[in-house]
Amino acid sequence: MKDSYKVFIVDDHAVVREGLSRLIEQENDLTVCGNSEDGYGLMKAMETCRPDVIVVDLSLEKSSGLDVVKNVKSFYPDTNIIVLSMHDEQIFAERSMRAGASGYIMKCEKPKELINAIRKVAKGKLYISDKMTTLLLHKAINLKENDNRDLIETLSDREFQVFQLIGKGVCTKEIAEMLNLSSKTIDSFREKIKHKMNFSNSSELVQFAIKWVNLNNIS
Repeated sequence: MKDSYKVFIVDDHAVVREGLSRLIEQENDLTVCGNSEDGYGLMKAMETCRPDVIVVDLSLEKSSGLDVVKNVKSFYPDTNIIVLSMHDEQIFAERSMRAGASGYIMKCEKPKELINAIRKVAKGKLYISDKMTTLLLHKAINLKENDNRDLIETLSDREFQVFQLIGKGVCTKEIAEMLNLSSKTIDSFREKIKHKMNFSNSSELVQFAIKWVNLNNIS
């Protein structure tokens, strides 16, 4: 087993990157080998810096944290990733793990818990809170047919991303530009979301998406 581990930080706020770096560098067995505001900077740094753990914010200005996780795992499948987020783990933890993350921790947790998560993931283990572990076990035990599952969970990651942007009031053209897709593709996603969530028209979808985003404090 290694005596020390290298950590890379991805967050679009410089103050957060600096704060996390100082916190991690206080530990004798952890060192920060780099940081970036987005996935592009991370992938470029990966050519020379091979971290044992990447800590990535779920909500990045230029991309989705889930997309960053998937991209890293496609090129560096053995790299361990922790998603750090202000968003409720009940909504995003399982989706992050399915994308390839080895851990999910909320920003409201105490600093020592983040250090604990980094160490655990660096050693090849999974990290989620005790509360989330209980919820996942309960879900596994009581899993029924797909029609009875939470409708939000039936959405693919890209559909979920579009759904959130709809809820934030972003129009189709802007969503297409943000995701580097065509407006026609976004319209197709909207139709799929409507179908999966049993909405009869776009107005119902938009109203529900806005309500859901506001209720879950998605920014």
